Amino acid sequence: MDAEIIASGTELLMGETQDTNSSYLASKLPALGIEVRLVTLVGDEQERYTEALKRSWLRNPFTFTIGGLGPTVDDVSREAIAKVLGEEVYVDAQQLEVLKALFKSRGTVMPPRNIKQAWLIPSAVAVPNRMGTAPGWWAEKNGNVIVALPGPPRELQDMWEREIVPRLQQRVRGSVVLTRTLKTIGIGEATVDEMAAPVLGVENPYVGTYAKPDGIHLRIIARGATQEEARSLIQPVEVQLRRIFQDSIWGSDEETAQQIVGAILRRRGLTLSTMESCTGGMLADTITEVPGSSHYFKGGIVAYTNELKIAFGVPSELIERHGAVSAQVAEAMAEAVRLRLGAHFGVGITGVAGPEELEGKPPGTVYIGIAHPKDRLSDYHRFPANNRTLVKRRAVTTAMLMLTGMLDKLR
Repeated sequence: MDAEIIASGTELLMGETQDTNSSYLASKLPALGIEVRLVTLVGDEQERYTEALKRSWLRNPFTFTIGGLGPTVDDVSREAIAKVLGEEVYVDAQQLEVLKALFKSRGTVMPPRNIKQAWLIPSAVAVPNRMGTAPGWWAEKNGNVIVALPGPPRELQDMWEREIVPRLQQRVRGSVVLTRTLKTIGIGEATVDEMAAPVLGVENPYVGTYAKPDGIHLRIIARGATQEEARSLIQPVEVQLRRIFQDSIWGSDEETAQQIVGAILRRRGLTLSTMESCTGGMLADTITEVPGSSHYFKGGIVAYTNELKIAFGVPSELIERHGAVSAQVAEAMAEAVRLRLGAHFGVGITGVAGPEELEGKPPGTVYIGIAHPKDRLSDYHRFPANNRTLVKRRAVTTAMLMLTGMLDKLR
């Protein structure tokens, strides 16, 4: 079944906010047998919003709107849906009491303008929002459905998983589309394409390669009458790809390097500390994205200058002899921070994020060191140098995967 996503907000059109919500929905809908045919961004103008919604209503059985459910005058989703369906809004007494109780629980009185969030139309039911004040709408008429979702990603995702997915599962029948993503590191996109050639070019399942900040992803997309049939198409292709890429595959689907490392450290009661130069604290930030990381992450030091590296224990003669961007200094950074913070493992990163060279070394040059009382190692990497953030992200992912390798070795 076909669907269209309409995301509203002038800030989206102006590039002030990135539309991650549409990507989220587009990645979830195929598994429910719904294919997204178009994603539309509209501003907070009711007339243009209504025009876009009407076009989608006439050509798709499902329309998913994002945003515009707040209490202000530029939140126009409800008005647009009512106009397209030819119905009048009214204040739903039950929803109004829910809103008043919510504000009371926060120790305040509901402002009059929030009454708008209790609006409904005859063809719609309110969808509970556990994370905010804006309930969603499920509007159904003449066989078509409009699902109105809130704009804040946390609210949208919670409402989607708890409320919308079960309703769609009951309603949608037909083919489903499943995906499986394998994540590689250390191989360029052209090389990945060449290595994956035996499975590329097939329509079902389809295999595509995508360059991401944490490496090159291989995505398998299969269509089947049931989820079981789609999975049966994916499975042999995944086996073949794993045979081809072997250890270059570091994770799959929603897995992240920081989750993998964190799970191992926590399970084995081990701790970690970091000293970073060219990544500027991104490694520590990424590690602490994982809930519960305080169980294994001691802390991190951003030693951007040679003076600070020396102050935290890197021998000055090592920097003078080999340069700050070197394998020897990366290892010394890892050992120094391990000792300084009393951790089982230390990770050191030094390099040239770009755009200019440093110490005669080209942009994209990165050395990563790992230290443990029983072992030390370092490695050289050269990442694409046209984007500082990409160099830093690849370095961070690679560092965590190197740590995973040492953890396996010392098991």
